[in-house]
Amino acid sequence: MRRNIMLWVGCLMLAILLFVTFVGPYLPFIDVTPVPSRLSDSGKLTLPPYKYSAENPLGSDKFGVDNLSRIIVGAKETLLLAGSIALLRYVIGFPLGVMARNKKGGAHNLISILNHVFSFFPTLIAAAAFMSLPLLVQVHLRTFWIVLFLAFIEVGRVAVLVQQQTSRISQELYIEAGNALGLSPLRMAKNHYLPAMTPELIVNLCLDFGKSVLLIGQLGVLHIFIAQRYSSFAGMLNTSNDWGSMLAAHISEIFVSKFQYVLIPSMAILFAILTFNVLGEGLRHLFNRRPSSGRVI
Repeated sequence: MRRNIMLWVGCLMLAILLFVTFVGPYLPFIDVTPVPSRLSDSGKLTLPPYKYSAENPLGSDKFGVDNLSRIIVGAKETLLLAGSIALLRYVIGFPLGVMARNKKGGAHNLISILNHVFSFFPTLIAAAAFMSLPLLVQVHLRTFWIVLFLAFIEVGRVAVLVQQQTSRISQELYIEAGNALGLSPLRMAKNHYLPAMTPELIVNLCLDFGKSVLLIGQLGVLHIFIAQRYSSFAGMLNTSNDWGSMLAAHISEIFVSKFQYVLIPSMAILFAILTFNVLGEGLRHLFNRRPSSGRVI
């Protein structure tokens, strides 16, 4: 582990991310209160967005909200959404993959259909199409259904990976011994398949966490938000506070050559993606050095 630089760097980056997420919002200089106007040192009235200064190290948005505060406060919602999406993929995909380990039956047919159908559509396109459906405009628990669908898009891929791994593990002698003893499928999955696959699942979960953060950012570029509410006067209003929403608020400034405010949420998203990818690769190297039942999928 001492020579596993990727793991050390990944753990350090994760520690920074967790500090920002859980401690950052309580720091004394964090304030997301809009400042509609401000007097400059020369006595002139200035309007937002405010430039970089001691009061606003990263400037402010068009409502006068400090960008640094928005990044820190939005970290928790961003990671919660990304984590929920990634975790749901494996909660649904793992049992499907285990049930389809013999590559026949209803579970095998289901994951084959899911994998083939969604492999033809980029994840972003499928997500955008679903989230734009009129029936989701005023649906109850909109965020829940969207998170569930974003996870469901990749369930087929996850289940196929689990199926391939469990199919190979099924050839091991201790699995054949368990079958000969008549152990139930649930007990086999809990006591044999899951322990053998835990390293692979952890690595892939880390990588999928990063992919989910990227997806949230991509949806923000398209001005498609996970949490919204409908107003009869203004239409759909974004109620999200994640980094994708912050990116969406500044994306139009690219057309007037104002890249600095787009760069702020983009760098936060990039840091989170790199964190989970570096951590995942570090864990891959760690697990591959240990005796295991197979390589990381």
